[in-house]
Amino acid sequence: MAVLIVVAFHAGFPLPGGFVGVDVFFVISGYVITAMLQREWTATGSIGLAKFYLRRFKRLTPALALMVTFTMIVSVFVLSPFGGQQIAAMTGAGAMLLVANAVIAATTGGYFDALAEANPLLNTWSLSVEEQFYPLFPAVLLIGFALGRRFRRPGSPALMVAVVGGLSLGLALLGSSSESPLSGHYFLGFYSPVTRAWEFAAGALIALAGTRLKVRNQGLATLMGITGSMMLAASCIFISGATPFPGPWTLVPVLGTCLLVVAGSHSANPISRVLSAKPPVFIGDVSYSIYLWHWPFIVFAAALWPGNAAAILVAAALSFGPALGSYYWVEQPFRTIVPKSRPRLAGLVVVTIAVPILCAASLAGGARVAWFIDWPASTQDGQMAHVAMSRGCTDRTFDPSNCTWEPANPMGTVLLAGDSQAYALADAVVAANDELGLSTIVSARSGCPLATTDTTGSKPLDCAEWQKQVVDYALATHPAVVVIANRSAGYTQPQTGWRTVIDASGVPATPENAVAVYGAGLDDVVSTLRQAGIGVVLVQNPPESGRPAQSPSMLSRWFGRSGPGSFQPDSFLAGRSPVAAAEVDIAARNPGTVVLDPVLVLCPGEVCPTTIADSDVYLDEWHLTRVGALQLEDAFREAIAEASGVGDVRGSGQGNP
Repeated sequence: MAVLIVVAFHAGFPLPGGFVGVDVFFVISGYVITAMLQREWTATGSIGLAKFYLRRFKRLTPALALMVTFTMIVSVFVLSPFGGQQIAAMTGAGAMLLVANAVIAATTGGYFDALAEANPLLNTWSLSVEEQFYPLFPAVLLIGFALGRRFRRPGSPALMVAVVGGLSLGLALLGSSSESPLSGHYFLGFYSPVTRAWEFAAGALIALAGTRLKVRNQGLATLMGITGSMMLAASCIFISGATPFPGPWTLVPVLGTCLLVVAGSHSANPISRVLSAKPPVFIGDVSYSIYLWHWPFIVFAAALWPGNAAAILVAAALSFGPALGSYYWVEQPFRTIVPKSRPRLAGLVVVTIAVPILCAASLAGGARVAWFIDWPASTQDGQMAHVAMSRGCTDRTFDPSNCTWEPANPMGTVLLAGDSQAYALADAVVAANDELGLSTIVSARSGCPLATTDTTGSKPLDCAEWQKQVVDYALATHPAVVVIANRSAGYTQPQTGWRTVIDASGVPATPENAVAVYGAGLDDVVSTLRQAGIGVVLVQNPPESGRPAQSPSMLSRWFGRSGPGSFQPDSFLAGRSPVAAAEVDIAARNPGTVVLDPVLVLCPGEVCPTTIADSDVYLDEWHLTRVGALQLEDAFREAIAEASGVGDVRGSGQGNP
C-alpha cells in the first residue's frame, strides 16, 4: 500500500497526500526492525549490533548504489550542466553517505518546491532518515532490554522507546506551528530525522507489545482494518502540500498504519486477507526497489518531455522493469552473500559505496566544465541561478544585509520586492541600477504580493509579516524607488486554481471581486510609499508561455528543442486585462508611479519568442530565465530613472536620485 501510494502521487494521480506513503514506511520499518531485534534478544540474551548493521547494509546499500550509479550516468545526457547535474551529483554522494536529507534541504529546498521536483534523487531523503535511525535505535533497545533484565522491569524497552517517540512527536508539533520560532528550520522540518523518529517508534511499540496487542475477535480486527484503511485513504485525499508536515495531521496515516498492523494479528479479517494475497505480498517484497527506481524515471521523463503527463505515467510504469531486475539480481543475491574474511567484507563495503560516489564526483566535475562543450553563452547565462536565488533572497525573512548589490560609489538605493516574479526579474533590475549608479536590494516571497492583502492557495504562507517588513523598511530608509513585481494575473483569477487574494471578510476572493480586492491592497502600498516621497515602479504581469521550458542538456543539444519557438499572448492578455487596467488606474491616482509592461518588450509584433540565440526565455510556465529577464534591462533603466525624478539617462550610467 505504501509504495503504490507514493508512486501514484509522483505519477500525477489526484492524491494530494500521497507522500504519506513514506510515513507508512517508517511505521513498518520500526515494527519490523524492533521485532527482529526482540527475537534475537529473546533467543540469545544479546543483540549483535555488528551483524545488525551488516544485514542492513546488504539489504539496502547495493540496490541503492546501482540506482545512484545509473542516475549519475543518465544525468550526464538528460539534465542541464548548469545546475541540474550539480544537484544530482551532490544528492547522489549524500545518499551513499546517509545524509541525502540534509543535502536536499540545503540544495533544493522544500519537498514541494520546483527545484526539488527536478532532483532525480529526491526520494533518497527518506532512506537517509531511516538509516540515521539505525545507529541510535538498536542501542536504545539494547539498553532497555539490559535494564529490564537487571531490574526485572520487562517494560523498560517500551518505556525508553515511548520517551524517545514522545519527545520526537513534541518537536514535530512544535516545528509545524507557525508561532514557533523554529518553524521552518531544518532541525524540525520535513527532512529531519528528529521529527520522524516518533513514527518509527510507533511501529516499534507495537512490536514490543507482542501478544498483548493480539486481537482475538474477528469483528474487532475487521473494524480496525477498515478504520486503518479509511485513515490512509483520508490522508491521501485531505492532506496536501499545504498541510504543515510533519505535524498533527501526520498522526492520521501513522495511526492508520498502526491499526492495520495490529488488525493483522487476526489474519481472518477481510482486510488482512486481501493484503496477504500473493499480488500485494509480491509488491511488498519488491517495494524497496520500486521506491528506488520510480522517481529517477519520472524526473528524466519530465526533463525530456516537459509538461507531458502521459510521459510521466509511462515512465512510472517502465520503472517497474529495472526495479524487478534490481530485486532479483542485486537485492536478493547480496542479502545471502557471506564474506569469508574481514578484508573481503571491507572490500565489498568500500566498492559498493565508492563506485556511485566516484560517478557522482565525475558528474560534478564534468558539469563544472560543461563537459568541455562550447555551449552558447546565452544558454549558460539563461540557466544559471538568478542572482536573487544565489544569495538566498527568496522565501526567507527580509534580509537587506545579504541581498544588496552595490555598484562602485552608489548614489542611492532601489528596493525590488514582490513574489517569485521579483527574483525572476532581479537580474534586469540589478543591471539597470548598475548603469544608473544605484544599489539594489531584493526580497522575494513566492505566493505573496507586495500589497496589504493576504493570499490563499496550495501552500500555507505568512505574507502579512513579510509585507510589513518590506514596507516598514522602505519608510525607514527611504530608497529612491521601490520596484513592485507581482504575478498580479494569478491572484485575480481564482478560477485558475493557483493563489487568490483574501477579501476583508477573510474568505478567498471570487472571480467577480478578485481584481477589486487585489487592487485595493496594492493601492494601499503604492499610496503609502508615494506619500512618503518614494518613487514607485509598478511591473505588470510578464507574459506567460503556459508551458514548461526544456532545460539545455546533451540530448536537447543533439536532437533539438521540443515545442514551438514562440507563442501568441492573446489569451494571456485577455485574462490579464482587468488587473492591468486596475494597475494603470492606481498609477494615475498616485502621481510619481511608473507602470512597466514587460509584454511591450518581450512580445514584439504581437508574438512572444520562447528562445533567444538558442537560449530559453522561460524557466517554466510563469517565470523568465536570466536571459529573458535581461531583455528588460533598458526598460527598467528608463522606468527607474523616471520614477526617481532623474529623467532619461539611457546609456549615461549616471543619475542622482
